Amino acid sequence: MTEEDLNHNSDSSDVEDVGGGLFNEPDDWKPKTPPPTFASHTLSLSPNSSITVRLIGKSPLWGHLLWNASRVTCDYIESTAKSLVEGKSVIEFGAGAGLPSLVCAGLGGKTVVITDYPDPDLIQNIEYNKLHSLASVDDDEASLQNEDGTRKVVLPKSSTIHCTGYIWGAPSDPLLEISPGGYDLCILSDLLFNHSQHEALLNSVKFTLAKPDGVALVFFTPHRPWLYEKDLNFFNIVRESGELEVEQVVDKILDKVMLEEPRGDQSLLLKVFGYKITWKK
Repeated sequence: MTEEDLNHNSDSSDVEDVGGGLFNEPDDWKPKTPPPTFASHTLSLSPNSSITVRLIGKSPLWGHLLWNASRVTCDYIESTAKSLVEGKSVIEFGAGAGLPSLVCAGLGGKTVVITDYPDPDLIQNIEYNKLHSLASVDDDEASLQNEDGTRKVVLPKSSTIHCTGYIWGAPSDPLLEISPGGYDLCILSDLLFNHSQHEALLNSVKFTLAKPDGVALVFFTPHRPWLYEKDLNFFNIVRESGELEVEQVVDKILDKVMLEEPRGDQSLLLKVFGYKITWKK
């Protein structure tokens, strides 16, 4: 999902080699990559409809997981689709499987661009989801049915989806070639744990967010609760830029923790926080 390992922190230490090399793998040995998995998301306002995405088997960039923040982002997008999505241009950074982007496309986003770090496995998987997660308006009734009894979300003919690799903070010219006026909606879902990339993320938002009415959604869970304040520092950087405003729009408590972490305030692991960023008027 990002360029930095989620579990890396200053408290980590090397593991002592107690086997004297006995259990070392041969230099030419490489473990097999786990097979892809699939995850489904049921639309909150249309409980008979769902989107299934493929997740890569394993990734140091965390694209092999469908994060809770991604699902909550989708719920918020549904509730605001008429103002934020329908007929609008949308871009998602660090998209992983691209679920929020796919929801936007299904809800009538005119141009939807799904980006992640330019790792071939990640981008190929996003392309797979672009082709398979949404139904076509020309599909027959049988093709619209999911195995769980729900219906597939149909991609409107007015919507187009693009997939591309993009490194945060890099020149945005290729992205603006797709949507020359910038993007009405920018999506950042569960990216704030990557503290070293906050400036780059902000620059990407500033490069691509349409003026004067563009909206950026930033949703996240504090997966390392003891570093929650560092997660929040992203919004300090946004405010200090002097060009953008920040408003909290979601504070959701989940039913269960996605990743166990014994350190810090455990209640934060059950939370998804959502913020809206807009240009100052």
